[in-house]
Amino acid sequence: MNDDHGGRRNDDRSSDDNSSGGVNVSGNHKAFKFEIVNGQVTAVYEVKDGELKSKSLTDGGRKSYTVDGNDVIRTEIKPFGTEITRYSDDNGDGIYLRTSEQWQVSSNSNGVTPKFTDIIHFSHTSGDDRIAVRSGEDCRGGNGADDFVVREAAHLHIGDFSSREGDLLIFDTGLGLTSRDQLASYVTDTHHDGQNFIVNFGSDVSITLVGVQADQVSWNDVSVLS
Repeated sequence: MNDDHGGRRNDDRSSDDNSSGGVNVSGNHKAFKFEIVNGQVTAVYEVKDGELKSKSLTDGGRKSYTVDGNDVIRTEIKPFGTEITRYSDDNGDGIYLRTSEQWQVSSNSNGVTPKFTDIIHFSHTSGDDRIAVRSGEDCRGGNGADDFVVREAAHLHIGDFSSREGDLLIFDTGLGLTSRDQLASYVTDTHHDGQNFIVNFGSDVSITLVGVQADQVSWNDVSVLS
């Protein structure tokens, strides 16, 4: 970077879906399927490579699922409090996508805590948006000044980032980051591959700004919260 710039549910789904269903998912999004019986989530699957992979329903008591109309809400206990994720099946095909998430910080939480506690979404609108940046997601902005909230260390892709429109990269990882200088100290490489601007933080973590030139983004477009 330059330094001078700124769901509808299906209650009759059987466990046979977990073998070789050949599930199709459009777009680059993590996708999920839920078995729901009498208004209760009884099984959770993630769609990977067109197949359904079973996931833990409770993860040792840390996770719980509730049904809210055509949506499913997951509540997960975190060291700082809770993470609330909403899944929706907008087209009624039985496949759910993450639509929003929120971190709620417990009043008695100790140690490093995240600062951004508003609801953030996995899709954009024509206005100013707060967008979740997660691995396996097609994270894209739209018109307006968008906040891209980075919450995990992974290979992340962000589309339609525009410093000119006031877009901002917000790092709120809960890992103890305190400044842009500290974040910059973890950068091992920045380069342009002919189409995208890529920032590497070692071999396992990177951020790719799709379609962005090296002179179109700077550390002034970054905010570090935690």
